[in-house]
Order: sequence, then structure tokens, then C-alpha cells
Amino acid sequence: MSAHFDFILLGQGLAGTTLAWYLKWLGATVLVVDREAEVTSSKIAAGLITPITGQKLNRTWRQAELWAEALSFYERIQAETGVHFFRQTPMLRLFANDLEPVVFQRRLAAKEFDGCSLLQSPVINDEWFLAERSGFEMHDAGQLDVRQYLAASRQQFQRDGGYRACDIDLSRDLLPTPEGVFVEPLAAHASKLIFCQGFDPIPNPWFHQVRLKPAKGEILTLRIPGLDETRVVHRGVWLAPLGNHLFKAGATYDWHRLDQHPTDKGRTEILDRLAEFVRCPIEVVDHQAAVRPVHRNQYPVLGLHPVLPQFGYFNGLGSKGSLHAPFFARHFTNVLRSGSAIDPEVDLNRKTDWTNPPPSPHGEDRPIPPRKPQQKNSLPLTQQAQAAIREVLQVGDIAIDATTGNGYDTLFLANLVGPRGTVYALDIQQAALDSTAIRLDAANQTNVTLIHADHADLERVIPREAHHKIAVVMFNLGYLPGGDKQVLTHSDSTCRALRQAADLIKPGGVITILAYTGHDGGLAEAHAVEIILAEFDPLQFERTTVESQPGRTLGPRLFLVTKRP
Repeated sequence: MSAHFDFILLGQGLAGTTLAWYLKWLGATVLVVDREAEVTSSKIAAGLITPITGQKLNRTWRQAELWAEALSFYERIQAETGVHFFRQTPMLRLFANDLEPVVFQRRLAAKEFDGCSLLQSPVINDEWFLAERSGFEMHDAGQLDVRQYLAASRQQFQRDGGYRACDIDLSRDLLPTPEGVFVEPLAAHASKLIFCQGFDPIPNPWFHQVRLKPAKGEILTLRIPGLDETRVVHRGVWLAPLGNHLFKAGATYDWHRLDQHPTDKGRTEILDRLAEFVRCPIEVVDHQAAVRPVHRNQYPVLGLHPVLPQFGYFNGLGSKGSLHAPFFARHFTNVLRSGSAIDPEVDLNRKTDWTNPPPSPHGEDRPIPPRKPQQKNSLPLTQQAQAAIREVLQVGDIAIDATTGNGYDTLFLANLVGPRGTVYALDIQQAALDSTAIRLDAANQTNVTLIHADHADLERVIPREAHHKIAVVMFNLGYLPGGDKQVLTHSDSTCRALRQAADLIKPGGVITILAYTGHDGGLAEAHAVEIILAEFDPLQFERTTVESQPGRTLGPRLFLVTKRP
């Protein structure tokens, strides 16, 4: 018997952990699931909350309201767990060049820093720091020990029965149901499943259109004897005290090499910048790297899938995750529990083009053969599917019509393979098979075997001696034209059928899937097809999608899949 939860959250980083707390406070049953990777951006993050940042001395986006929520939230979690992991601490910003003091004064005069608690003439120890241009001190600032916060939260979730360690295969282990989502390895069902997984080199098949712009960051742990500074210091890089003359320092930004391997270049970059203002000798104790989940608009994104609302998404916290997580986790909780509107600045569906094709699920580092360029074609999709089939199907071949309907595709295939070939035609409705038999008899075609079966049973009903010898498999999804519109193909059975078809066809074989989105469940089924095809190995299969109305959500779609020779 499966367990049931209101919410299953995948990922126990800053996003998933913080969202779990807010949902639990409102009485929801929550299961947090994590793969327990040793190195993640959350686990190595310095956890800094800095009100004024960057070379241009910009005030942090929505700093006042985000800071107030973060302060309240972390204090509450510390009280509940009995673990201290957050401190409100002043931060010292040293001016790095002659322009920065001028910019600072201009922004002060323009009242851009109103509401910030600042000290314009901070105390700076000349024995520790080179600060000929001085700087300023920020007081509405803090530091979160992120690893400690995550560990304390995990222990609490475990005590409550709300945590599991498991590596979920997003393509195979999640089954959407009318009531929510079933997670097979956990034998657990949830009304909603929320993805909070940060950066993953394998694109999420359910949210592959979300455009992250991840950045690799490297951080050093340092021992600096003689430096007793308790403030976080910023000047090109940040230097954050850990106690006992230990400090963290960073961080770099690399938008291209998205891995977790520290580099000599990153180490040198941080040390060179520190040497510009730290007078004390520095010893490197540790060096770590991880990839931040930054969204292209630089802000977090959250929301529900536009077609499968049982799936949600909360990601893109980036380098300011300690500040962003509490405010937007509370906001998302309100959305999930009461259906309130999503803040447009972080609304997933406002920031995502859902018409984008899925990227490879195997990551960017794996060599992927190029796809054929998409050609504009004014032919109806049915004719485009037939044209693709004519290129490969020859006399004497074996073909499958997986959704026979009224038999038009069956007859088309029978004519192409000829008397020496074979067509297997399946349909779950006997009325469809009867109509097809009449059509075949009128054309004097005797090379077709009609099978009363669900297309999800392809491997079972197709004779074993024909396996891996099939040249073509055709799918027409939806309902039988002129028949009972309540009898439809469905996402789960279609997905099983596609996986089986990919195994049955021979090298050079073609699968065509014509999906209609205008009926109930049609758009969800088309999206499920995209997800399943995205998991096909691009070294084995070439995929093409043709839309009848490009750029629009509705409208038939043709999916063409070719098994590489």
C-alpha cells in the first residue's frame, strides 16, 4: 500500500528545505526527497546576505522585504531545532578604485540607499587591510551556515517521518495520475510534486523549457593567522570569518565549465584579489566548486506546470539563495495552499517559453550527432508523416499501425510493403478493427494482421520473430473519428508503447506520432510524448517535431523518430 502526502519535494537544498518548513507550518504533510550528493551549491555556499553588492554598488533587489522575512524565518528555525546557524553581522565594503567612492556618494544623494543601515566612516585595521580609499559598513546583513541549516532541518524532517534519501529518475519514476503524482521507488503518492533540485546537468524532462543560466563558483577555505576580523569583508571578492582564524573566500563565476572540479585558475583568481587588500599571510585549507542554479532573469522562478499542474517548480535562487529562499518559499506556500496569484517577477510561466524543444537528457558534454534542419513544409501533418515513411518502408518490410482507427494508415502501410510484407494493426476498439477490415477487403489487401489490443502491449502481441525487424511504427493519438469520444489514448499507455516501439524497430526504422491537442487530455498527452522522446539516447535516435501552428500551444503535432543505422 502506498503512502500519501500533500507534497513531495525533490531536493533538500535551500529551496526545498525552506519550502518544506513553510508547508509544514500550515499543516501539510510533506516528504522531502534528496539524492544526498556530497557537493552541491547549497552545501558549499557562504550564505551571505549583503544589502549592497557588485562593482556598481547596487542595492540588492527587494532587499528590505526579503531581509525582514529571512531574519524572522531563520530565528524561528533556530528556536525549533535548537541549533544556531545564522548570525546578523556587519559587513565591511572597501572601495577598490577611485570611481567607487564617487558612485557611492551619488547613490546616497539620490536616496537609493534609504532604509539601509550604513556607517560611512567604518573602523578599518591598517595592519590587516590595505584600504587607502576607505569604504562603508552595512548593518542589515547576515551570514547563514547553510550546511548546518540543512543538516538541522534534515534531522527534524527525519524525526517527523518526512525525509527520504533516494535518487529519482525523473523520466521513469514519476507517474502523473488524476489525483497527483505517484513516485514508484518510494511507493508514495502526492497531490503535488515540487522540483527544488538546483542545477542538474541532465535536464528535467517535465520542465526542460525552463531556461537556467547556471554558473560554476569556486570557494576557498583559508587560515589567516593574525587576522581577527569578525565582519564579512568585500572588495572584489568576499572574505567571511568562520572563527579560529579560519575564513571562507570567493567566489568565481564560470558560465562555461559547469562541473564541480576546483581549478588552479579559480584558486589563483581568488588569492590574487585577496592579495590586493589583505596584508596577512594566507594558507589555503580547502578548495571547493559547485554550480549555482541561476535563472536567465537573475531571479528565482516558481510556479506550476501549465498542462500538468500536479508538478511544481521552485529554483533559480542563485548566489543570493540565503536571502531569496524564505520570502519566496512563503510566497509559493500561499500559492500552493490558497491559489493566490504568483508574483509576476518570479512567475515561472511568465518567464518560460513552453514551445521550446527539449534539450538532450544526456547533458552537454556528451557528443550528440546533429539533427536534420527543420524545413518549412505546407503539407498537412498526415502527409508529412507518410512522406517520412515512404523514405524508409520498402516492399517486403514489416510495419505496425499501433492505433488503427478507421484503417487509413493501415491501408497506406499495406500498399507500401506489398504482398510479401506484413502489417500488424492494433486497436483497443473492435469497431475500429471491423471498419479497417472492410476497408482492406475493398482494396484486396490480405497482408494485414488485425489485433484487438492496447498499443501499450506491443511487445506482447507482436510475434517475437518480428522483434527488431520492424521498419515503421505509426501512432495516431486521440479518439476514433466517428466513434466514442470517451475512448481515448492516454499518456501512460502511449508512453509505454513508445518505449516498446523504440526497441522493436530496426536500425534505420521510423516511428511517427501524430498528436492532437484539442480534446480533453490531448495537450497533456502531447507533452508526455515530448518527455518520453527526450529520454531517447540521441546517439541512437534522431528526433524532429513539426507543429501545425508554430508558436501556439494548441494544434496537432507530428513527432518523427528515426533509429540511427
